[in-house]
Amino acid sequence: MTQTYKTPNPIEKNISIERQMTPNEWSEAAKTVRQFSSEPAFLEMLQTERISPTDPTTVEYANALSVYAQDYCDVYGQDGTVEQSELEQVRLIANAPYFLHVKKEVSFYEHKRSTQGLNKDEREYYQGFKPYMVWYNQALSDYAYSNPNEKMSDLNKALIEQSLVAFPRETGVVEREIKMATRGGRTEAVARSLIDLTSIDYAPGTIEDDLKGGDFIVMHNGNRVKVDIKSSLSSIAHIRGGYDQIEKQQITYAISKDKRSSDKSQHTVVLFPGFTDSDIGDSLSLNLSQPDIQKRADFVAKQLNLAFAELRV
Repeated sequence: MTQTYKTPNPIEKNISIERQMTPNEWSEAAKTVRQFSSEPAFLEMLQTERISPTDPTTVEYANALSVYAQDYCDVYGQDGTVEQSELEQVRLIANAPYFLHVKKEVSFYEHKRSTQGLNKDEREYYQGFKPYMVWYNQALSDYAYSNPNEKMSDLNKALIEQSLVAFPRETGVVEREIKMATRGGRTEAVARSLIDLTSIDYAPGTIEDDLKGGDFIVMHNGNRVKVDIKSSLSSIAHIRGGYDQIEKQQITYAISKDKRSSDKSQHTVVLFPGFTDSDIGDSLSLNLSQPDIQKRADFVAKQLNLAFAELRV
C-alpha cells in the first residue's frame, strides 16, 4: 500500500515498543507481539523488504508485522502448544496498526469519492482494501463471541497500546477508531449469542457476504437472507423515513433493497437487536439476568420473522 493520506505531524524515530501491557488476560499475547520486533526471522523479513526496523510507524512495517503474526499463529495453531484464545489475541494485537493504516486509506478514498469521484484505478485500489477491513472486524466479533466473560476495556487497551507505537502522535484518533471497531464487533457478537437462544437457522456471513451487507446469513423457508446488525436505530430510521415510522409500527428492523435486482436474496434485513451499551457495560456479553436475556432473544426472533414476512420469503 502506498500511503495516500497525510500524517499530521513529523514522526519520532527509534520508538521503543516495550510498553507495559496492563490487562492480565492479554499480557502474554502482548509480550509475544512486542518480542517479534527483535526476532531474527522478523528482522530478516524487514531487511528483505527494505523496511526500517527502527521505525514502526510506517504502513510497510505494520503490514510486515501482520504477515509475521499470521505465520506465527499458523505454526503454533497447528502444533497446539499455544492456546487458541492467545493466538487470536496475538492476531488482533499485531493487526491493529495495519487496520488503522488501511482505515485511514479507505477514509481518504471515500471522501474523495463523495467530493470528486474516483477513476477506475482508484476505485479498484480502494475496493481492494475492503476484504481486509471485513476480516479484521470479523476477527473482533469472533473473539468477543468466544470470550463473553472478558472485559471490553482490556480488549481496547491491548489494541490501543500496540497502535500507539505506530501512531504516537494520534492518541485521540487511535482511541476513537479502536473503540468504534471493538464496539461494532461486540454488538455483532452479542446479537449472535441471542440468536443462538432462538430457533432461527443462521450462520455468520463470509467476507463476501459481509461486503454485501450480510453480518449473518439466515435460512428461512429455503431462502438465504442477509442480516446486517446495527448498534443503534439510526440506520433503520433512515431507511424507514424517520423515527416516527419505527415508533408507529413498533419495529427495529428495515429492508434495504438492492435497486439493481428484484431478487429478494439480494435485499438485506437491517436489524437493531434491541440492546444498548448500558445493557453490556464493560463486558463482552449482556449484563442481564438469564430470563431477561431470553426475552431479548425472543424479541430478536420476532423482529426477524416480521422482516421475513415483509420480504415474503
